[in-house]
Amino acid sequence: MGKVMELQQIIYCLLASQIEFGTYKYKDSLPKMEEMSRWCSVSLDTVRGVYRQLKADGYITLTKKAGAAVAVQFQEAELEKNIQTFFSRRRDAVMDLCQSMGPLFSRAQWLAMKSAGPECLDELERLCAPSEILMPYVMVQHIHLLYGFLNNELLLRLIWQAYIFYQAPFLSLPENLAALEDGDVPLLHMIGLCRRKDWEGLWQSIISFQEQLISAISCFYANRITLKTAGEPVSFSWSPYWKSSQRCYSIAIDLMKGVRQGILAQDGFLPSPVRIAEYKQVSVTTVRRTLALLNQLGVTQSINGVGTKVLSTQDSADNCDFTRPVIRKRLMDFIQSLQILAITCGDCAKSVVADACAVRLWKERLAYTKENGQYESVVFASLETIALYSPVQTVRHIYGHLDCCLLWGYPLRSMHGSREEINNFYLPYINLLSECLERCDWDGLAEVLERLVLHELQFAAALLKKLGILEAETTGQTETVS
Repeated sequence: MGKVMELQQIIYCLLASQIEFGTYKYKDSLPKMEEMSRWCSVSLDTVRGVYRQLKADGYITLTKKAGAAVAVQFQEAELEKNIQTFFSRRRDAVMDLCQSMGPLFSRAQWLAMKSAGPECLDELERLCAPSEILMPYVMVQHIHLLYGFLNNELLLRLIWQAYIFYQAPFLSLPENLAALEDGDVPLLHMIGLCRRKDWEGLWQSIISFQEQLISAISCFYANRITLKTAGEPVSFSWSPYWKSSQRCYSIAIDLMKGVRQGILAQDGFLPSPVRIAEYKQVSVTTVRRTLALLNQLGVTQSINGVGTKVLSTQDSADNCDFTRPVIRKRLMDFIQSLQILAITCGDCAKSVVADACAVRLWKERLAYTKENGQYESVVFASLETIALYSPVQTVRHIYGHLDCCLLWGYPLRSMHGSREEINNFYLPYINLLSECLERCDWDGLAEVLERLVLHELQFAAALLKKLGILEAETTGQTETVS
């Protein structure tokens, strides 16, 4: 799957696969649109679009009186072939996602459950009761209810999309659900730990359940899926933006990346819109929308008859229009990405340093950061190393997007203080990281990096709150497990 799936595509793929697996059989009724909208926490229009597409593709009939019913009849052999084909094509992506569960999702689940109040825990407990709703959709409700407390739309979307990609299809097969239901319901046990405020026990319970799920999926592939990859493999893809058509965002990111790397000099001028359009193979109109966005963000300033000037970080904040909704949304993308990085970077860093090339590059980037005098670049230098060298492809993919989202924070960089104040603050972090890399102290390295990114998050949250972006405050309330 080469492009990022939007909401409608994600739900469509899940329902189509459930029909092809026999979860919903010939003439079975699908959930009402209103129910599906509520279960998946999406708009009724989104679900209506899914059902219309399923009808157009011959999966269902759709009438006002009877609703949606399965129109295609599969024989047992066909159902088995569908299951084998679906999961074999996703084998590599699913196993890679399993490896990413610990570093990417454990801390988020721990923080979400710790943040849940008594009413939320009561509702989660209610959702654990036997229900006519299929387990995949019950879990979707769990996800939206629980992770909503972290006030991080990007994180919620990432968890939801990863779940729909591989866990929901896996749980759509009754045999797999039975393998996970032996003994106590894990979520009920976790809820009990939350009520007792046993946070260490909660952490261990989360790790244990993730290991159980990974084991079940591994056994499923080893013992159940006998078909080698049939057709082109399907990979997992995620983007901070729902609409892949929003090209102006990716072009803006590329231009800001050029500024950060020194390819486009501050106080210099960008190439003309026509040249940018030719290079990016987009319309001049798209480029002009991109430049308007960068002007509003305070990265650039268009001067009639002269061109588009790249502003310094010192001038950026003065020229940023913090009142514009699109700018406030991009700044929320920045801080939400920073929160995800803060709660994942420690574990991800420990997996990266097993690669000698990663250690060497990290050392070189820290040395270069000291040489060029931009000490705050230590954050990018460290996180980019993870994006390049994580042994897990999913982590590399997600960190690549998150690192790019940090560029939306460009107008905030000058608000750290004077150059001397900035360098005095970041120098100890550079030295500590360098020392840990020299000593091969990977636990120490992870702790220092986590502390650094957590500081960045809390500073940015406080700054955005002062600028009137009040929703940033709760995003900055992140803590470590220890």
